[in-house]
Amino acid sequence: MQTLRVRQVPWTNPVAMGLREALRAETDRGRAPAALTMTDDDGSGIAVFLIAYELATGQPVGCGGLRLLDPGRADLDYIYVLPYARWSGVSTAITEELTSWARVHGIATVGPDGALAELDALRL
Repeated sequence: MQTLRVRQVPWTNPVAMGLREALRAETDRGRAPAALTMTDDDGSGIAVFLIAYELATGQPVGCGGLRLLDPGRADLDYIYVLPYARWSGVSTAITEELTSWARVHGIATVGPDGALAELDALRL
C-alpha cells in the first residue's frame, strides 16, 4: 500500500458513513435479516473515529474508532479496510493511531482482549 494519511473525522462525515455501511454490508452478507448483528449506531459512545486515506490518490481505504466503555478503558470498533487494500498494513496504521490517541487522552486499556493481536494476524 502506498503511504497513508490517517485523519480524525466526525462520526457524521459522509466518507465515514460510507465505510461503515460497507462494513455493515460485508458483515451482513449471507445472513437472514433476523440474524443481523450490526444495528444503527448514533456514535454517542465513540470517542474518536479515523479514516485512512491513500496518500497518492486521496482515496479512503479504511476506518476505525474507539468506543469508550468507562473511564480509562475503550474498545476498538468499526475497524474496516476495503477489500482491495487488505494485507497492506492499513489496519495497523489505524490501530496505531487509535492507541496513540487513547494514550494521549488517558485511556489505559484498549481492547477487547486480543483484538490487536487478531488484527495483526489478519493483517488487514
